[in-house]
Amino acid sequence: MIEIFSYIKKFDKIKKIKLDDSSRGIKWIRVVQPDPENLKLLSKNTDIPESELQESLEEEERPKITVKKYLEIIYRAPYMVEGELETLPIYFYLFPDKLVTVEKKPLAILDEISKKMAKNKSKFLFRRNFPFFIAHVMDKINDDFLIKIDKIAARVDIYEKFSKKAITVKDIELIYDQSVTLSFFNQALIANVEVLNALKKSYFKLIPNKDKVLFEELYYDILQILDTEKIQREAVTNLINVHSIITSNRLNEFMKRLTAIALIVAIPTMISGLYGMNFANIPLKEHPQGFYITTFIVILITIGFYYLFKKFEWL
Repeated sequence: MIEIFSYIKKFDKIKKIKLDDSSRGIKWIRVVQPDPENLKLLSKNTDIPESELQESLEEEERPKITVKKYLEIIYRAPYMVEGELETLPIYFYLFPDKLVTVEKKPLAILDEISKKMAKNKSKFLFRRNFPFFIAHVMDKINDDFLIKIDKIAARVDIYEKFSKKAITVKDIELIYDQSVTLSFFNQALIANVEVLNALKKSYFKLIPNKDKVLFEELYYDILQILDTEKIQREAVTNLINVHSIITSNRLNEFMKRLTAIALIVAIPTMISGLYGMNFANIPLKEHPQGFYITTFIVILITIGFYYLFKKFEWL
């Protein structure tokens, strides 16, 4: 899918046009899940090599900046895939008179902007310049990272379950998913930090010096988000460690109780086994109350061991 929005400054109006439309005005070309035909048309109308576009879509590229006839910026954004959070790259191709964005899968942030532009809204993104447009999208991506990290933090209330009941398999899967998600976020955020650091420090012909402050603000914002992510990742790691300790402790307690029960049962079993042997001389064999005396001794020994294990907290 290819969408093109053209802004005519004279009339202060956004118009949706076709790719081959040669009308004047600055343009935002949005490309989502392009097929080979889309890539060919895009390359023809933007001078971006088709091979580069194809390579970008086939590989999981790390966020970076590349300077050519245009400025290529790759930035990663959080994305929900089949109920699991991951990150996907968004490609910005900056030209003097147009901005091209390429998405492997539609991002909600750009969906919202395109819907508003279709209604002739969000004109402020064109009134400024494309570096401001890019900074605005990056800011929304950073906010999305923070929102999703905060949601993970809110779900770490699973701590309370440890003191009430045994943790379930579903809880363990949840902890693991959170850990994996935060690891993906960490890698993406670190790479995004490098991109923003370059944008605020380096000289790029298509980004005026006055706009570098935009990326400088985003740089410090994302550092705070990265710190928040690290705190939550440590919390999830601690949760996994606590679960391991509690599981081990519960196993030890179970083995202690099982051992105590086995010893208590073993004593009367041993005595009854001895009396079952075919020996001529067995104590109390001929005694008229021998059965009751032996039974009483077995019960007494069993009760004694029970209280002994209770004293040592094995039962």
